[in-house]
Amino acid sequence: MTNFLLDKEIFCDQVIRNQETMFHTAKAILHQDEDAEDAVQEAICAAYAGRGSLRDPARFRPWILKILVNKCYEFCRKRRTTVDLADIQDFLPAPAADQAERLSLWQAVMALNSDLRAVVTLFYYEDLSIREISAVLGISEAAVKTRLSRGRSRLKQLLHEE
Repeated sequence: MTNFLLDKEIFCDQVIRNQETMFHTAKAILHQDEDAEDAVQEAICAAYAGRGSLRDPARFRPWILKILVNKCYEFCRKRRTTVDLADIQDFLPAPAADQAERLSLWQAVMALNSDLRAVVTLFYYEDLSIREISAVLGISEAAVKTRLSRGRSRLKQLLHEE
């Protein structure tokens, strides 16, 4: 199929249809709403500028998510001020014994490391297939499956700790 250029109206319509998915994906990688919003805006601008590279309009969603994930990782590389939880675990409150105070599922997902969190979010919250996640993140399908398995195991640990 040859390249075509999405017109402004179709492009905007597609962005609106995918805005929640884009925000959730960015938030899963960047954690903070402001950073996620910035990454989404930059991805939209980059996608609009490069809309001629989209070969198939049916592939808009994975195409723009791939651009977004790259922008998110760019943000991560720029800020590099992360803290390893192992370094601060002595300062964190002890896990609550009360069932009501346990982590919610979303909090548990957000507690996963960024590689696992991105795959789990795209698969369970955004309903992307393993093939689509592979294309969006630029990793093999086997790596997606491995990360999903590790993510599930870690979520079980987080949600069933007593």
